[in-house]
Order: sequence, then C-alpha cells, then structure tokens
Amino acid sequence: MSNWTEQQNEIFEEIVNGDSDVFVYAGAGTGKTTTIVEASHRANARRMAFLAFNKSIATELEKRLPADVTAKTFHALGFAAFRANNVRTKVNTKKTWEIISEILGKDYIAAPLVKLVSLVKGSMIDPKDVRSIRSLIDSYDINFAEGEEADGIKAIPAILTIARNQAYHIDFDDMIWIPLVENYNFPRFDMLFVDEAQDFNEMQRSLIKECVAENGRVVVVGDPNQAIYGFRGADSNSMDIFKSDLEARGREIKDFPLSVSWRCPHTVVKEANRYVQNFTCPDSADDGSVVVNAPFNPVRGDIVLCRYNAPLVNAFYTMILEGKSCYILGRDMTKGLINHVKKITKNERMTTVEFTRMLDENTAMMLKRFRDAGKETQANNLEDKAECIRIFASRVDTVGAIIAEIKRVFDGKDYGDVMLSTVHKAKGLEADNVYILATDRMPHPRGGSEENNICYVAITRAKRNLYYCGPQPGIN
Repeated sequence: MSNWTEQQNEIFEEIVNGDSDVFVYAGAGTGKTTTIVEASHRANARRMAFLAFNKSIATELEKRLPADVTAKTFHALGFAAFRANNVRTKVNTKKTWEIISEILGKDYIAAPLVKLVSLVKGSMIDPKDVRSIRSLIDSYDINFAEGEEADGIKAIPAILTIARNQAYHIDFDDMIWIPLVENYNFPRFDMLFVDEAQDFNEMQRSLIKECVAENGRVVVVGDPNQAIYGFRGADSNSMDIFKSDLEARGREIKDFPLSVSWRCPHTVVKEANRYVQNFTCPDSADDGSVVVNAPFNPVRGDIVLCRYNAPLVNAFYTMILEGKSCYILGRDMTKGLINHVKKITKNERMTTVEFTRMLDENTAMMLKRFRDAGKETQANNLEDKAECIRIFASRVDTVGAIIAEIKRVFDGKDYGDVMLSTVHKAKGLEADNVYILATDRMPHPRGGSEENNICYVAITRAKRNLYYCGPQPGIN
C-alpha cells in the first residue's frame, strides 16, 4: 500500500518520532498487520521484535518484516528464557495430568482440574486464593465429577509447587509461567510490537512487560470489540488492564484509531455499526447487501457461521444430502462430544433410543443445577452439546455408532466447497458471502458485551453479502 490514510500516518509519526507507548485500536479488516509491518520498517529502534499469537502468524510475518526484526510467539519467548537461564527442559503435554494422578490417584477424573490449573496459571492468581479459583470455575464452564471439585481445589497449591519444581519437563503453560514465577532473565527489546491484545491473559501481559527494555517502547494493537475468547481464559477488558499496568509504571501512552475497513462494503459496515460506532469504509467501497430471513443456499467459497455448534451439524447434513461439498472447521469438538457421550454411558452397544432417554434426563437435571446456581454459560454450553449429540444419535442405531459418526464429521480434514464454523473459530477469516445461522439466539441475552462482540465478528467476515438465515440479531 502506497497511499496511507491519515490514521496510519499518525501512527507512523508517533512510532518514528515519538517516545510514548502506542495503543492502536484496529477494527475488523482495517489493515492492522499491514500498518504495523510498515511501522517496523520505518522505526529506528536498535532491537525490535514482533510478538505473534501463534506459529503460523509468526512464520508469515517473518517474510514481511525487516531482516533485523524477529517475529516470535509467546511460547517461543518463554522457551528462550529456559535456554538463557541454562535450564534444560523438554515438552511434556501430559505433565499436569501426571501430577494430578500422583496427588489424587488414577481414579480421579482429571480433565476439569487440568483446565482449571491452566486458568490459574494464565490468571497468575495465588493458588491458595479459593474465592478467585471458584470464580474461574463459574466463569469458564468447568464441570467436575460429583464430589471431586473440593478435592481438586485443595490440591492446586501442591500441583503448582510440583510443576514449578519440575522444570526439566514443561507443558505449554509452563513455557511462560515458570520463567515468570522463577524470575528468569528474558530477552529485552527496545521496541516490541504485539497484536491481538484484546485476547491476552495476565500471564501473557506479564511476559510482554518483562521483554521490554528499561527505556523501550511497546506498540499494542487490538480491538476490544473482537474480544470473544473469555471462555479460553482471555480477559474481556485486556487492553484496558494492560494500559493501566503500563501507566502505573509511569509510562506515557498515546491512543490511535484504525477504523477504516478495507474488507466490508457499505451495507455490512452499517450493520456492524449497530454494535460498533467507530467503524467505517472508504466511499469507494461496494454497496454489498444484508439480507434478513435469507434462504440457506451457500455455494463454493462461501462461509457458514453460527454462535452455536448444533445448527452447524444440522446444516452439514442438509448440505451433504443435497450433494454439496462442505466441512465443519475444528477438530477440537470431537473429544468434548465423545467424553459427554461416555459420561452418559460407556456401553457402546446400547441403542440410541435408550441412550437418548438417558441423555435427556441427565441434561434436564444438569440444566436445573446450573440455572439454580446462576451458571448460565454452563447451561447454554450443555444445551448446545446435548443437541449436537441428539443429531448424531438420530442418524445411527448404537452408542458406538454415535462415537464413530462424531469422529467422521469432525475428522480434521479441512477441505470442501463450503466451510461451516463457529464464530469463535472464524475470527480472522473472510469470504465474499457469509451465512449466519440461528440468529434468533444472537446475542444471548445474559452474555453481556462479549455476546455483542460475537455478532460484530460474525458480521465483519463478509466482503460482499451477508445473509441472516433468520431474524436480524438483537443487541445486549
């Protein structure tokens, strides 16, 4: 890009000639990566790095950045700290599982506690802070087996002590957490660019602060309106927290908007403005279209999105019966669905009629328990999971066949003419035509601002036409 906008030039001016930390609030499709890559070419800091969210992004950035600017992931920086501090280690993704088995025995159902331990590390909270730990359980849909929650919470201090002492093998959380809690020396940069800041947790923010030199600067890029990963441990107000932390350390901060979308046409921008006002497109952008109660007729290259999983499974079967080529993005659903099936029964020869009866009874009982406790997120996720399983059960005869069908549909082979995806997995993607299912349930009325963000992210995937296969979503 040679004709930079006024907003982009203001960012370049501060990065080249200023001395403050920079916060860039970048809307969907506004060219944020292009902007900060250009900024790195213009900057004159001695030692610079770009902190990317995952390895594929880091690899792609390496091709575009100046030769003397390195692109690293959080985990790569953490792992480098082990080497810099002469700590020999190797990756063991089962480390937390093994520690839990050692402390609580092999019969303890470890999966919920593994997730909770990860969140405790990511939040950087005191492992003895029971109130904060219970808050994590309520916020992140962690469901323990009957009678096991109290034992799990009680074991967390011991689990973290062992994890900290066993630095010779580490899981992915430990790559960042151990160097922080053990005060390892980190590589330090005179200018550090960080992207997707709305999705950071406390552990990631702490790592960034450790990697900025004493008189160094940080360029923070993100969009609070795309903060939709609260379920994964990200803080919904991550950028505000980060800014407050830097200001408390005496840093001067300047804010810059990046609000002109080069992706979305006028009608899609207008629809997105129902949720986010400071979001525009060039006058030269296409008109595009937004269709309410649209017929479901995706073709090659289109994307089908949904806030929930079950409508995607229904749409998948509908398209297969019509002879269309499609796939559901995301293999990670497989384990959760199969575990839920096995939670109902381990008898794979049981008929689906009997299984569905047991599933419905269990679902009704658990929904009442969740809603009586005010755990609406857990209730919604359970309903969606149960409905997915019912769809699979309606097509086969036995529990074993349900499991086989789940594996077949979510086989990880991400190819086909039409991609179906939850909104969460589609972040960063785009297509000319986007279909959105189950819009009558968007946003969830008790989901707060993050549910509005999900609507905004879904809408702004569309480059030309947006099709609501139902009514226009509401606003929380």
